[in-house]
Amino acid sequence: MKFLLLFILFISYNLFAGQLLKKEGLQKMIEPKVSFQTAYLSDASLSGYEGGVEVMKNRLSINNKLAGFSYTNWAFKWNKLAGLPFGDGVHSPIEQMHSFKANANIPYFISEKWFLLTSVSVKSTFEKETDNSYSAGLFSFASYKIDDNHAIQFGAFANYHPISTLALPVISYSYRARQSDGFKFILGFPRTYVGYHTNEETLIRFGIIFSQSVISLSQTSAIEKSGFIEAQDYMSNLGISYELNSKLSIESDILYSVKRDFTIYSKDGDELNAYSINPSLGIDFKITFLF
Repeated sequence: MKFLLLFILFISYNLFAGQLLKKEGLQKMIEPKVSFQTAYLSDASLSGYEGGVEVMKNRLSINNKLAGFSYTNWAFKWNKLAGLPFGDGVHSPIEQMHSFKANANIPYFISEKWFLLTSVSVKSTFEKETDNSYSAGLFSFASYKIDDNHAIQFGAFANYHPISTLALPVISYSYRARQSDGFKFILGFPRTYVGYHTNEETLIRFGIIFSQSVISLSQTSAIEKSGFIEAQDYMSNLGISYELNSKLSIESDILYSVKRDFTIYSKDGDELNAYSINPSLGIDFKITFLF
């Protein structure tokens, strides 16, 4: 599967590079930006159990319009350990998770009406050891411009991992998505987004997004030795972004975890148990610098 994705990436670049240069310009495409994001989700118990968890997430990324790389760290603080359905009731079942991700994007303008975007990625998400932690992703959709304000998008995305592979459709309707004044929105799956520009520099926005990943557990995991966790969640945000100047921008959001589910697998890929984490509130802050 990974070789197939790499092959798609290679062919796409060779087919689309010339057209991309015409539309965007080399300088704009390769202009890099660096961002740092930190987020916190308050304590939430597992559904049906007394034990709960708080989550702190930090992410550092560098990317441009063609490619990107990021590192993400999650730190967990478990509460009422004896009330958890896993672990020994004394020690934290898992303290940290890590993820490294590399991705490439291939935008292609077919005509004034039609636009294609394909993104491929390779990711490693793990507790301690990177063994069996690698996965690959493919996200591709076509956008049809109805007029200067309205467009529709459709396609699919897939996350491949030997333990669990997810493939779902992409469908959305967008209104003034690239404008920097007044209202704009994208309604669909896996992302819904509504924004309002009070001025060119300031954007108030609300959104909800679905995400999924498979995490490789450590050889000494209190949850399942050398096992895996598949996590799926819907996260909503309400916040503001502000461009201080042409190079620097900041964002801040109130978060609400609408739904968080996770499934535990053995090292052989057998499904063992599934749990849900009750909704909780949080906060997010991000700073981005464009070179």
